[in-house]
This record gives sequence, C-alpha cells and structure tokens, in this order.
Amino acid sequence: MPLYNRWSNFSTSFQFKLFSIFTVSTFVIASLLSTLYIFTEIRQVRRITTEQLQLRAQQLGDSVRLPLYAENRDTLRLLARHAALPPEIKAVVISAPDGRILADYYSPDYSSKNTNIVQTAEVHSHSMLTSVESAMSGSPANPELLLGKVRLERGTGDLSTTLHHVILLSISAAISFWLSVSLLCFLVLRRVTRSFNLLVHGIESMQDGNFTSLIRIESDDEPGRAARAVNTLAQTLQQRSEENRQLHEEHLNIERQLLQSQKLESLGVMAGGIAHDFNNLLQAISGNMELASLNIAADSAPHKYINRAINSAKRAALLTNLMLTYLGKGLIVKKPLDLNSMVSENAELLGSATTTAVTMELSLSAELPPILADEAQIQQVVMNLITNAAESIDTQPGVIKLTTGTQRCDEVCLSSSLLDERSEPGQYVFLEVSDNGCGMSKDTLLRLFDPFFTTKFPGRGLGMSAVMGIIRTHNGALFVDSEPGKGTTFRVMFPAAKEGLPTTSAEPVAAPARVTQEPAPTLTQALPSAPDAETSGVALVVDDEKAVLRVCATMVKHCGFKVITACDGIDAVTKFREHADEITLVVMDLIMPNMDGIAAMGEIQKIKPDARIIISSGFNEEELSVRLANETPSGFIRKPYSLNLIKAEIQKVMQAG
Repeated sequence: MPLYNRWSNFSTSFQFKLFSIFTVSTFVIASLLSTLYIFTEIRQVRRITTEQLQLRAQQLGDSVRLPLYAENRDTLRLLARHAALPPEIKAVVISAPDGRILADYYSPDYSSKNTNIVQTAEVHSHSMLTSVESAMSGSPANPELLLGKVRLERGTGDLSTTLHHVILLSISAAISFWLSVSLLCFLVLRRVTRSFNLLVHGIESMQDGNFTSLIRIESDDEPGRAARAVNTLAQTLQQRSEENRQLHEEHLNIERQLLQSQKLESLGVMAGGIAHDFNNLLQAISGNMELASLNIAADSAPHKYINRAINSAKRAALLTNLMLTYLGKGLIVKKPLDLNSMVSENAELLGSATTTAVTMELSLSAELPPILADEAQIQQVVMNLITNAAESIDTQPGVIKLTTGTQRCDEVCLSSSLLDERSEPGQYVFLEVSDNGCGMSKDTLLRLFDPFFTTKFPGRGLGMSAVMGIIRTHNGALFVDSEPGKGTTFRVMFPAAKEGLPTTSAEPVAAPARVTQEPAPTLTQALPSAPDAETSGVALVVDDEKAVLRVCATMVKHCGFKVITACDGIDAVTKFREHADEITLVVMDLIMPNMDGIAAMGEIQKIKPDARIIISSGFNEEELSVRLANETPSGFIRKPYSLNLIKAEIQKVMQAG
C-alpha cells in the first residue's frame, strides 16, 4: 500500500484519534508547567534583584548623609562613582530635597530608552542631631529632616541572559517529557486497538458487499464479541440487501413524484397570480376603451381602432382563461356530452387545415356512454391533441389515429396517470390520439405539461398545460407513451356519466349566482337604457386597484347610480356604516389588502343583513366558493366585464332583492 494511503487510513483511525488526544493533552500540560516555571523564575529573579538594589540604595544613603547635609559635592561625586563600580549599575543620582542634583554618575553604555530597574532611597537626618543655634539656645532636638534622595538604576542585561538559560532548560525538559509520554501512548494504544482494527477491517469488507469473508477473532474482549455478532448478521444483511435495493427504488420514485408535484404547484401559483393581475389590467384597459367609445360616432375611424383594441383585449382574456384552466379554476358548465360527436367534428375541421401528407383515421366505439363535461373545454382538449399530433409529423407522410372506447379502471391502472390527483376507480370513456411523428425524449416528457413550455418556435406553450388542467377539473386521467422517432400516443380518460342523467344539466356550484355571460357585443350595440327605479340609488364601489376602481365606478354611474368609492375592505365598511341608509348596492372586489371582499361582506351584512352585494374577481365562482363560510353575496361578476354585462348583473340582483 502506498505511503499516502497508509497515512490516510491511520489519520482517520480510532487509534490516531486517541493518540492525538493523549499527545495534545501531554503537550498542553508540559507547556503549561514549563510556562508556569518560567514566569515563576522571572518574578523571583526580578524580586531578588529589586530587593538587592533597594539595599544598595539605602546603604549609599547612609554613607552620604553627612556630605549631603553639608552639600559637599566633591565627596558626593566620589561616593556616587564608587557606588557605580559594579557593571550592572548604570546610573547613580544624589539630589537635594528641593530636587537639585548634587552629584550623579552614568555608565558609558547608559541609555534612557533601555529597560532598567530603578530604586530610590530618601536620606534623613538623625533625630539626635541638632543645629548649633538650637544647641546654644537649649531648644529640644528636631525630628528627622529630609536631607535628600539617592536614586540607583540597574541594567537588566545580565538578568536576560540568566532568564534565557532558564527558558531554554524548561523548554528542553518539556519537549523531552512530551516525546517520552507520546511514544509510550503510541505503543500502548497500538496494542489496545488491534482488536478494533480487525473489527473495522471486517466491517469494511462487508460494506463493499463481501458478506462471505468473516472477521478474524483474536480475543474474547468487547471487540471480539462484537466481531462474532457482526459475523452472525452477515448472512441476514445479504438476504436483506435485495429488499433494500427495491425499497430504494420505490423511494426514488416517490421522491420524483413529490418533486414533480411541487414543481407543478409552484407553476400553478405563478399562473394564478398572473391571471388574476392580468384580468385586473384587462378590466381597466377594456373598460376605459368601451367608455371612450360611448362618446365617439360608430362610423368614425377612432371607433374602429377602439373596437379592434377591445377585441384584442378579449383574446388576452382568453389567454388568462387558459392559465386558470391549467389551475382547474376555469369557468365550466358540465352537461352530458357525446365524445364521438366531438371527435368527429374536430377531426373533420382540423383535417381540412392539415397538409395532404397527414391522414386521419377514426376508430370510434359504437356504444359509447356520455360523459359529464364542459363542451367547450373538451373541444379544446380534442383540438390541442390533434394539433400537437399534426405538428409532430412535420413534412413526411403520416397518420393520426383517433380512437374512442370504454375501459374499467382500478387503482393499479389509475396509479400510472400523469396527474398527481388520483381518480376514483370505475367505468371510464377514453380518447386515444396516436401519431407516427418525431416522438418525444424523456426530458421533453417531464416538461410537456409545464405552462409556457414548447418545443415549437411559434407556439405559446399553453395548449398541453391547459389539457392537463381540463382533465384535472373533470376528475379524469392522462397517459402518454412516446419515444424519439416512434411517435406518440395520448390517452385521455373521463368518468362515464351515470345512468338516468337529464339530457342537459348545469353543474351546481357553491356560489349563489352564476357569472352572467353576454354574446360578445360589439361597440355598435345600443347604449344601456335609461335608469329605472330598480337600477338607481347610491352604490358603493370597492377595489384596491385605482384604475379598475375608476372604470367600475364610471360603469355603475352609467347604470343610473350615484357612486361612493372605497380603496379596500376597511374603507368600504367605514363608508357603508356612514351611508347605510342611502346605499342600495355594493360592487366589491374579492382580493384586497387589509381586509378582503369576503370579510368586508360579512361586516357589511352585520350592519345591514339585506344588503345587496356583488363580488367581482379575476377568478371564477369556484374561487369564491372556497373562501365563503356562511355569508353569500347577491351576485358575482368575473373580470374583465363589459358595461352591458355589469348592467345585466345589477338588474338581476336588484330585481331578486
């Protein structure tokens, strides 16, 4: 084994960890003891040196008492020079009580910048010593008088040399102690961890999949007993390895499904937010253009331009409806529907639009039960699937085969659906669209139903995501089989309608009133009629978007009402409380900051239980029904709406009240 690998194995072993702990601990202890000894020696040497210097200063003070009293400078200089004879004494200064220097001596190598030890001694007179005058007059003896001061400075060079020897000796002793203990620890740990190393080696062999190689047992200690236990488990681990592999594959599948679900949920939230805000913008755009057209002649050029702009806004509203359809929040009216008729009509319509190189084959089941579905949305599913198949064929001769039939599906069959929501087992009606086009790769299949994803340059990327949303709304299932170069097969399944259903029925919704639909009126329609008693009075218009608020308020005024505006739910409740006796109608947005439309409606109904309230939103009534608790509005209108549409909804609400 190379030296690098040996060191790598040793550095990660239990033996190395224990050795490191003992070695580091020994090093720390030796360092602390050595440091403590050095600092103790330094303090001791400095203390002794300072005491010796103080004694010298006191001895010099006793020697210079009489010359100092007489201020005999020559004698004082002689005594100062004599005191500076030892080489370690760098300076001697004798001064009078008033600070005058009477004598001093400095060694040639003296420098004030050096670190010197300084000691000062005061020189006092003897208590029995009196002046001549006091002796002649018979006065008592004076107390001790300060005659001057003696200051000695000692260098530390000789002390540094001594301390360096002490430090070197201490470090050498500490290193010797540390190396000796470390070597002893290594030899002991090598013997103690031998059984552990054998155990680890055997476990590593089993980790690599070798369950036939048993661990060699050399002792009956704890590692030996552990080795016996591991050998016993080897056969069990070998049997369960296959089970673990299968569980791992199942876990990966679940994880992929969870990631796909989270991705679709995030995309759904994004699409819903865009649709809601975009509908508000379209409401402001189309509403202002429609109001502007009221004051322009119908045959004028500006009127035509405005008409074109309104038609473009309507197409933009259809785009937002596609996004809401992807979320399963699109407006739907379910009724019994013959899937064969829908497929035949769309195949004939789209067949004439495709190239002659594409042939459509129909294989429709003779006895096909109806499905309960929204006709417009199912038509969109059929058209999108046929269009997708035709575009995948490109220019080579190709075939698109449309097949319908029935199939009874159980939970196992429905579990392979591409939808995260699982439908209930039962009888299903299916539509299968197959082509021999270019097919799709796995990466394309993973992103096939993402909003705005498309592999076609001119495409918008909403067709297949809308298909998934429609199938989700109808509690259906979706299956796709495709390979590059081998074509694609889509199978869409819808629950078969139960027997005894009426020929035409609308699916009930939780909201109290359906959205009023109008037959796409043009700008040349007659203006709303003059206000009558039922469409007059004071109306409270509430919306947090200023542009939408202005448009809605103007439309309500055209319906014959005087208008009070509010910018959010709190403002609406406040103004309704102030004008409760005057307000006959409330038109309020659903989603607003501070207090949303549902909460504001509840507060208004507490003030006036019979208040007529119309809720407007960029979503549909399904969104409203989710937010409803006990309160229900008098009406609902979906953005973007026209002047005629809000007029009709107001008339319906006022007449019902």
